Amino acid sequence: MVTIERLHELGVLSELDREFAETLGRIAGERDERVLLAAALASSAVQQGHTCAELARIVERPVLDEAGAAVPGIEYPPVGAWLEALAPSRLVAKGGQSQKQPRPLVLGAGSRVYLARYFEYERRLAEGLLGRVGQDDEGLDGARLRADLARLFEEGSPGAKEQRLAAVLAALSRVSVISGGPGTGKTFTVAKILVLLQEQAVAAGRDLYRVVLLAPTGKAAQRLGEAIRKNLEALSFEPRIAKGIPEASTIHRALKYQPRSPTRFHYDRKNPLPADVIVVDEASMVDLALMAKLVDAVPERARLVLLGDKDQLASVEAGSILADMYAGRAKGVSTACAARIERLTGDALPKSDAPPSLADGMIELAHSHRFREGGGIFELARAVNAGDAPRALALLGESPYVTLEPLPKPEHLARALGPVVEEKFGRLGSAPVPEKLALLDGFRLLCAHRRGSFGVETVNEWVRVHLRKLGVLAADGEFYDGRPIIVTANDYQIELYNGDVGVVGRDGAEGAPLAACFATGAGRRSVPLALLPPHETAFAMSVHKAQGSEFDEVALLLGERPSPILTRELVYTAVTRARRRVRIFGSPEIFATAVASRVQRASGLRERLWGSE
Repeated sequence: MVTIERLHELGVLSELDREFAETLGRIAGERDERVLLAAALASSAVQQGHTCAELARIVERPVLDEAGAAVPGIEYPPVGAWLEALAPSRLVAKGGQSQKQPRPLVLGAGSRVYLARYFEYERRLAEGLLGRVGQDDEGLDGARLRADLARLFEEGSPGAKEQRLAAVLAALSRVSVISGGPGTGKTFTVAKILVLLQEQAVAAGRDLYRVVLLAPTGKAAQRLGEAIRKNLEALSFEPRIAKGIPEASTIHRALKYQPRSPTRFHYDRKNPLPADVIVVDEASMVDLALMAKLVDAVPERARLVLLGDKDQLASVEAGSILADMYAGRAKGVSTACAARIERLTGDALPKSDAPPSLADGMIELAHSHRFREGGGIFELARAVNAGDAPRALALLGESPYVTLEPLPKPEHLARALGPVVEEKFGRLGSAPVPEKLALLDGFRLLCAHRRGSFGVETVNEWVRVHLRKLGVLAADGEFYDGRPIIVTANDYQIELYNGDVGVVGRDGAEGAPLAACFATGAGRRSVPLALLPPHETAFAMSVHKAQGSEFDEVALLLGERPSPILTRELVYTAVTRARRRVRIFGSPEIFATAVASRVQRASGLRERLWGSE
């Protein structure tokens, strides 16, 4: 049987995973290597984005070396015997059974082994979402709602029918989910939903609904706020309604982080958010732990509206919530939901024989307003999303706006990327701060990996050195004028959050000190360099970190060989970050392999939501 030490040597398990298992063994007197191996793998699973270790899948999957080749001689315990060893252990609780004393591991359905905290997050989230199933038309005026729907969603306009349905479901449901790719009008639809609800309140002489707009990162919150404001400008409504639609915030900021209790927030199940409507954008980026805490804090009668793209990469941390929610969705709504909607709005919806479920508040928007149907980025994204590698490869090169180019040798990066880096980043060191921020919004290098010849760390250092050699960037020392940065940890005191992107520059009068400058909904803010939370250079970003961002152009570096990270979701996410142009660097073989591969995160949420667990 393979040992923890051997998997640590191969890089499958980290030092943290090994120490975790050894510490549990010492504390509990557990000597069965199979139990300790499962503990180490459960710890490793969370670091890789899974919510649990699925032993049956682990046993079937080969361990790969750095070159991507299977390592011989790796033999895990048979799954049946492994589960039998786990069941009586003092370290392991049985999922669904109450325990007098908490245990660090939980044996869930099938062959899933959880860290106890993640088992609890998954259970709480499922219960919180399912507890909100059902329509709530209390206080809604059907005649007014029908009139407003007809006014806001012009019949026959592209995408209007599905957007109208999304608005109806959100207006009537205590939990609704709107998924769609870039440009499908998710935020425009939400702006109309907010107008619909506030007009109901005004017509009834009630106070305006208390609205909270949320996103997982500062950048995503800024974009959500800007999009809502822009979309509201295109709508007509009573002036006082605008007062009921606030600025967007990060989830962490809204829940109020508590420094003395870093895993808890001020708002929770016992002390819910003071809100009637809670909108969460970029929900695919929200990890399991944070979403569980957010749903806990949603008041019982409030409406929760989740927006996102189910086909994007899942969160950087553990969980794949949006994908799990849509994976088991029934086609059509329940008979009870359809009857209520027809009575209130006159709309006839497709029905299913399923009982009331989350599907009664879920919809997918398909019509893209950003990408022209038949345009290069739109067609490429659609082919990638469908897993159609031959079609995707055929599209690359048909248009100058979507191209596949050979990945250069590491020593020849300047030949392939030098001209575009000089064009896009050459003025970062000399431009005023507003232009610096605009340059960063215009272009970004995206990497599939963090490390390696074409990983984020290597490419960022190459760009810094290249621009310094050209004399356009005085890139010496940790901080220099024009250094793009991305925050990598939340700082609740400074109000900078993981994923916030800024640039180092002199924002103010001549001779002002260097500071970190960040765009905000109201303009920008400058933060003294000494107060910056953990951060890194961001000429290049991982595709994961780029979620929630948009650029005019992106250049995606796939890497030299296939890897588990290179998946359809990664390519789709990278492609759809671009508004105008996508350049992909890699071989046709690696690109095709990536498009054919899917992210497979171990999780029990899908079964919990759709009745199999």
